[in-house]
Amino acid sequence: MLRNTGLVFHEKYFWYDSLNQAFPPFYIEPGANPDRPDIKKRFYNLLSAQGVLDQLTAIKPRPATAKEILRVHSPGYLETLIEQSRKPAGVAGPGAVFAENSFDIALLSSGGVMAAVDSVMKGEVDNAYALVRPPGHHAETERGAGFCVLNNAALAARHAQSHPGIERVAIIDWDVHHGNGAQEIFWQDNSVLTLSIHQDYYFLEENTGTLDYRGDGDGTGYNLNVPLPPGSGNAVYNDVINRVVVPALEAFKPDFIIVACGLDAGCYDPLGRMAVTPNGFRAMSNAVAAAADRLCGGRLVMCQEGGYDLASTPYMGLGVLEGLCGAEFMSENPFEVFGSTLGYTNSVLPHQEEVIQKAHEQALKIK
Repeated sequence: MLRNTGLVFHEKYFWYDSLNQAFPPFYIEPGANPDRPDIKKRFYNLLSAQGVLDQLTAIKPRPATAKEILRVHSPGYLETLIEQSRKPAGVAGPGAVFAENSFDIALLSSGGVMAAVDSVMKGEVDNAYALVRPPGHHAETERGAGFCVLNNAALAARHAQSHPGIERVAIIDWDVHHGNGAQEIFWQDNSVLTLSIHQDYYFLEENTGTLDYRGDGDGTGYNLNVPLPPGSGNAVYNDVINRVVVPALEAFKPDFIIVACGLDAGCYDPLGRMAVTPNGFRAMSNAVAAAADRLCGGRLVMCQEGGYDLASTPYMGLGVLEGLCGAEFMSENPFEVFGSTLGYTNSVLPHQEEVIQKAHEQALKIK
C-alpha cells in the first residue's frame, strides 16, 4: 500500500551543536561527539541522491512555543534552558550540553515534530517522518539528558491530544537506549501508552527500563518496557512488534501513534550491540504503519532519535522510510549484506524468547 508520507527537515537541524562531550576517565585524548550532525545530514543527502525527496511531501517546521513546551516540561526547567542558552556551554542535564543559541534549534526540532502532527491531522499527508535534531527521548519533565533537551515525542503526543477527537496516543520507542523520558512524563497517565524496546542495561538510571516498570496510579499498566538481550536482530524485533507492540496497540486503540525512531539498534552502530539490518527496520516500520492504517486512520508520525554510525545510519533510516511509505527506494541496500551474514540476526534464542513472552503477557492486559 503506497502512502503519502511527509518529511520535516530544516538546514538548521544540522547546525545544532551538542559540543564535544568527552566521557571520563580521560586516559586518552577525547574523541568526537557521537551526536555528530553529519550523520543525519548524510541521511538527508541519501534521500536527495536516490530521488526519495521527490516522492515525499515537504513539511515546514516552526519553533515550539513556551505554552506548548509547558504541556510536558516544568516552568522551572524551561527557565533553566533559557538561562543556559545564553552561555557558551549550556547544560540541560547529564550528557546534554549545548552551544550558545542552540536552544533555538531545539525549539525548531520539537516544533517540527508538532508540525508533522498538524499535517497528518489536516489530511495533507497520510503519515510523516521528522528528520530533526537534537533528539529528545531522554528528556524528562525537569531535565534533559543524553543529547536530549526537549522531549519531541512527548510534546508531539500532547500536541496531538490538543486536536479534537484525539484522546489516546501511543508512543513507541525503538531507540537502542531506554525511552526513560516518556516513561517519566506519562508515568501516571492512562491516555498515553508508552512502549520502549531497548537493549537490556541501556538505562539512563539503574534498572528503570525493566519489565517491572509499568506505571503508577491511573497509568498503571500503560508503560511497557521490552529490555532485549544484546545481539537481538531482525527476528527478535519482528517478534516484539508482532507479539507485543501490535497487540498492545489493538488493546489500547490509539487515536494517534508516535514513534521515537532511533536507528542505533542497527548492526553497525558503535553505541549499541544489536543486529537489526535495513530490512529489519523496514519490516518494523511497515508493521506499525499497517497497524496505524487499521486502528487510527493511518495517523502516524516518526521522529528521529539516535543513530551514530556515519556510513550505515542513513541506510537504516531509508529502510524505515520504505516501510512508512510502502515503497521500495533501493533494490539492494549495501548495508544489508553484512547484517544478513550474522547468524543470530534471523533467529530467536531462548533467553530472548523469555523476555518477549513476558512482555507479550503484559501487552494483553492493556485496556
